[in-house]
Amino acid sequence: MACSRIDSRREEPITALPALVAVEAQPTDAPRRRRRTREDVTQRICDAARELFASRGYHGTTTREIARLADVSETLLFRYYGSKATLFDEVVAQPFNRLMQDFITQRPTTADLEAHEHHIFTSVYKLIEQNQALFAALLSSKAGSSEDGTVPSFDGLLSFFRLGTEEQLQKYRSRGETPPFDIGVGLRLAFGMLASSVLLRDWLFPDGAPTGEAIVNMLEHLVKRALDPA
Repeated sequence: MACSRIDSRREEPITALPALVAVEAQPTDAPRRRRRTREDVTQRICDAARELFASRGYHGTTTREIARLADVSETLLFRYYGSKATLFDEVVAQPFNRLMQDFITQRPTTADLEAHEHHIFTSVYKLIEQNQALFAALLSSKAGSSEDGTVPSFDGLLSFFRLGTEEQLQKYRSRGETPPFDIGVGLRLAFGMLASSVLLRDWLFPDGAPTGEAIVNMLEHLVKRALDPA
């Protein structure tokens, strides 16, 4: 059930009658809440799930808490999404995969290999920095198996790793050399350093973090020294 943007404002309550005429007034029921549309309900559920997954992680969030924050019944949540894993895939995993796929598709390539690689390092850093809540929620989902045994799909990240590994291997082929280590593993570790420099910034730099540009330049230097041909 895809999320949509629908205004969820409620009607104002009916103002009480003056005391002088209250005894003559006919009994009335309490004001009823405006009936919500299906789109309104699903949007509320998605917004609440996204907020809780980002702040508490996948395993620290319950469907009961999502339903309470969305102001809907837990039964209705299950009717629309079936499970917490399905809801997580809807609001976290799928947006992440689209984000990574867009990055791969739109990133420019230039004849200047050094400038191209610097652009990639800088862009990935900014991508993680601008979507910290999304990445944090993704990390939380990998801490253990979900209640129904399903795991989110990370096709977007896998595509990014495959493309980066192929580009790095091409450097060795052009020199007629064979990498002395697994380039794919090395690239994933490099991505881990880049991600942790954003997501674990307060832990890594409790005495004050350097600028993003300084971090990118240092990581780029370390990775090139480690992964490029000698």
